[in-house]
Amino acid sequence: MKPIKTFIALGIGLCLAACSLYSPTYFGTKYTPTETVKAYYATKDIERPFEVIGHMNARTGHSESSQANTRKQVIEKAKQIGGDGVVFSEINRQVNRNATDDFTIKVEVIKFK
Repeated sequence: MKPIKTFIALGIGLCLAACSLYSPTYFGTKYTPTETVKAYYATKDIERPFEVIGHMNARTGHSESSQANTRKQVIEKAKQIGGDGVVFSEINRQVNRNATDDFTIKVEVIKFK
């Protein structure tokens, strides 16, 4: 029985480690966490004065479910760092020979003035 428990614990640990590899990477200023973050796809759509407080880079896939999951992770990360909004700006694709292609999205985190 003990090897099974060890195997299960190892599996859970690997899953958690894999999840952390795909969490958004943030570079910028941190503020008090916020409850609500608005999502935008162009800065011209933002009707209030704002400042960019940082940048994120998040891995994503090409499926709708993968992109929805990435959007959710980015918004949660923005809440933690005190952002009021995020601007999804650019998708990059890296072609790999021996694996599936990697997609990343650039995100600006904003704070309303």
